[in-house]
Amino acid sequence: MGDSEAFRAAVSARAAAMLDNNTSPYEPALEILGLVSGGLPLDNGDEALESLALIWGELTDWVELRPAETDQAETHMVTAAREWLTVEGDREAEARYLGRWLHEILGFERPVLRQT
Repeated sequence: MGDSEAFRAAVSARAAAMLDNNTSPYEPALEILGLVSGGLPLDNGDEALESLALIWGELTDWVELRPAETDQAETHMVTAAREWLTVEGDREAEARYLGRWLHEILGFERPVLRQT
C-alpha cells in the first residue's frame, strides 16, 4: 500500500470514528493531524492529502483557540467526516468537497492563477 493509500485509509477510519455519537470527534480529528506529523508525505501527487491536513488542522484549531465554540466546531467535524466518507475515491467529488470545505466553509483564500 502506498503512502497515499495508507493516509486515505487512516483518514477514512478516523472519519468513521467521528460518526460515533458516544465520543467526541475532536480526538479522531487530532489523530488525522498526527498522521501528517508522523511523516506521511503530502507531496506524492495526491492533491487531497495536503487539503485534508489543512481542513482537519483548521477544525481542531477551532476547538483549541475558541473553546466556547467547541460544539459548533465538532458539528462541523462530524459533517466533514460524513461527507468525506461519501466522496472518498471519486476524484471529482473529492475536488468539490475539498474546495467547498477549504474556501467556502473555512475561508481559505483561493489561489490566484497567473496569466502568462
